[in-house]
Amino acid sequence: MPTARAIVAAVLFTLALTVAVAVPWMAGVALGADLLLVLAIVADARLARGVPLQARRRWPSLLVQGERATVEVRVSSTARAELVAREALHPGLAERPLRRALVTTPDDDAVWSYELVPRRRGEHLVGPLTVRVLGPARLAWSQRDLLPPEPRRVYPQTRWQGRVGRLLALAHRRELGRAPLRVRGMGTEPYALREYRPGDPPTRIQWKASARHDRLLSREDTWERGTRLVILLDCARAMASMDGGRSKLDHALAAALALTRVAVSRGDRVTLVGFSDRIERIVRVRSDQRAIAAAYRALYDVEARLTEPAYDLAVETVSAAESRRAAVVFLTSVVDLAATELLREALLGLGRKHRPLLINLEDPDLVRLAFGVPASLEEAFAKASSLEMLLANRRLGRRLQRAGIAVATAPADQLAWRALEAYLGLWAGGGASARRLA
Repeated sequence: MPTARAIVAAVLFTLALTVAVAVPWMAGVALGADLLLVLAIVADARLARGVPLQARRRWPSLLVQGERATVEVRVSSTARAELVAREALHPGLAERPLRRALVTTPDDDAVWSYELVPRRRGEHLVGPLTVRVLGPARLAWSQRDLLPPEPRRVYPQTRWQGRVGRLLALAHRRELGRAPLRVRGMGTEPYALREYRPGDPPTRIQWKASARHDRLLSREDTWERGTRLVILLDCARAMASMDGGRSKLDHALAAALALTRVAVSRGDRVTLVGFSDRIERIVRVRSDQRAIAAAYRALYDVEARLTEPAYDLAVETVSAAESRRAAVVFLTSVVDLAATELLREALLGLGRKHRPLLINLEDPDLVRLAFGVPASLEEAFAKASSLEMLLANRRLGRRLQRAGIAVATAPADQLAWRALEAYLGLWAGGGASARRLA
């Protein structure tokens, strides 16, 4: 491939042919010069092709959606070489390919470090590392691939800040359940006896033990352990819409995995079920840190399908997966009036045997339209429809709560915390202990 210098020289030699009209012998000179230029370009390209090059690409240990990661490319050669490197990154990793001019010498490698912010979860194919090497005469480029294509996995969010981060830090230190938290009112499972302190509720006094020891003793409780949890993750049409560069399913999956980590640290048995109009994934997680990592690997690439959710199929799957009473956390986003009645029937069916908990992810477009000021007749109709949908969600929540089913509604940035708070509130009485813990 000729360089800009070679193209300029070719243009000048071509212009010399115009002089041949007045000076005939200039035609032969110009044609000879063009021939020599072509030979020089071919020779320079061969010399560039013969430059020995080796490359290494070092990835971070984990690629997480929305989190910055640094990738290092190192190119080495036994000769001095000027080159332009190009990374053909998948659109799930970067918006466009990246390019960088590099210079290698026998003594120093050319190092190129660039930052990535992965855009989508899943497995993405990274294209080859392509370089164009400049010939010594700077007349031609020689292009080659130094590294072959390779797949890279992008995982859902695993790092949290604020209240969710502090709660997960406690879970990581195994201070939830297995190393019981000595916080009054944390649960109803007996943990130990201690001396009565002024202010302790009379209901916590252990009267038989107090009579035996001739002094008042209070009972300390800890979180219930060894319970069963099923997380139903809606992977249907409503979860495909975007919110802040991430889909609603991305937010729901991150919240589900955070909830799984906390539940496993308590010693709970967790089953995650992803469903749309069919069952997408079923993952069972036991009380083991390796099982949590396996759950991440099993769910990192689940995607929303543009179909209607089969709530009845999800309920049947819960009944088949758990024969005993379990807590069922339902992560979904209700944006369709026709779906509210189907969802209500599914939750009422679950409530006959299990303890269902509905976590409804607010749709940002609905909220924006409902509380915005319409500027046209079309926007006014959209506002009325959005308000009707939000009111339907509230009516659904009230009807479910009257039936004894817990309901929580949250925007995307608060979804994980509300899910954790509501789940812990099932065992701790309304979520107050979760707020004290964080």
